[in-house]
Amino acid sequence: MFTNDNTECSTKISVISQSKFDKWLLTQSSFTKNWALSNNFKAESGKILKIPYEDGRLKEVILGEGADKNLEAICAFSASNIGNYYISSKFAKSKESEIYKAWAWGNYNYQSKSKKNLLYVKEQKELEFLTFYSDCINFSRDLINSPANKLNPSTYYSKIKNNNLFKSFNFIDYTEKEINSNFPLTCAVGKSSSSKPKVIEITNRKLSKKDKPLVIIGKGVTFDTGGVNIKPGTSMRNMKKDMGGSAIAISLFLLANYFLKKTKIILIAPIAENAISSKSMRPGDVYSSVSGKSVEIAHTDAEGRLLLADAIEKASSYNPCMIIDFATLTGAARVALGEDLPAYFCNNETFAKKIENLNKEKLRCWRLPLYSPYLSKIKSQVADLSNASLDGMAGSITAALFLQEFLKSPNIPWFHFDTFAWSQVSKGAALQGLDIMSDFLRKNFN
Repeated sequence: MFTNDNTECSTKISVISQSKFDKWLLTQSSFTKNWALSNNFKAESGKILKIPYEDGRLKEVILGEGADKNLEAICAFSASNIGNYYISSKFAKSKESEIYKAWAWGNYNYQSKSKKNLLYVKEQKELEFLTFYSDCINFSRDLINSPANKLNPSTYYSKIKNNNLFKSFNFIDYTEKEINSNFPLTCAVGKSSSSKPKVIEITNRKLSKKDKPLVIIGKGVTFDTGGVNIKPGTSMRNMKKDMGGSAIAISLFLLANYFLKKTKIILIAPIAENAISSKSMRPGDVYSSVSGKSVEIAHTDAEGRLLLADAIEKASSYNPCMIIDFATLTGAARVALGEDLPAYFCNNETFAKKIENLNKEKLRCWRLPLYSPYLSKIKSQVADLSNASLDGMAGSITAALFLQEFLKSPNIPWFHFDTFAWSQVSKGAALQGLDIMSDFLRKNFN
């Protein structure tokens, strides 16, 4: 995938921004100018132009970046071509490091080795990071793409426990009894399945009572039927991806540990299957969290927030410096923002402004408000909270407000990402929210 051996047979790839296309064109030979113009290439997003030598051999590849740093073309080229290449980013807006990452995304194959192409990277340190980055995202994407009859709570836990990426970390192994007592809302969801709930909890270093760790949380529903409020068939088709939040959290945990040499980090991912059986939770049932907060089940397909509520209460018990969670939580967020742009919520203005500064460089997520008047939508007459509002409005906001209620203190900085974890283009796993949060941690948290 990447190499620092730049052989003479490597082919040049030039990434061109639309705003710099005219400048690039002025520097080219008559042959290249005519070839680009006759192929109607103007550096639009996703456009790929192969320029030949006069004898027909490939001389150079030109990739359009569009006006907004769109690296779709580098992903597509990496996915469908073999050979050895090197990057020229002189006329690109994107940083070279972002181009390398896009190459890694395109190079992915489910549960198999990368394609037979290599991209030259000059610096050894950069090469080492890109190799690690590729291992992280490929592992997470494999998890999301795995069929639910292969990836259940038990096998999911085993895949993490036995993977070399986690060999230096400390696992907290919960017994079934301990999961029942420490993650009761997760168990309310998972009791419907023959595969019992599990909890992935990992620390990168040993913790003391004085520590204020960074805690990263992910929703891990290995398959979501919707429960007795069953989903329509088309909505259920890709619900193997409903553990996508946990897969994103896993990659962020690994990358954060790579960047943040002094930070103590905890990963918490409750894992359950929302199946249908005589043991399934029902609308109107009431369950209590560890803290004693009672929840009435208004809708069994609003199950992911129950896993996150358990995890947030557990995270709060560690006196964290910050909590970040990821979940494929609501269709409302996708209706509002589509598949590529995750919604995020934050209760800390200082940290939210840092995300917005990153968004000014390249838009990668969109903030929605924690609008407290909507708490009335999830009131219950028989419990402290209802797990869902049934009026069809502000579904992503009410879900976030529900989660916020499980923070031990409003002073704990908290990010919640309502993401998709899927690509409508490739029809496979995606990790929306990962890169902007890894950039945020690397730049602001060490």
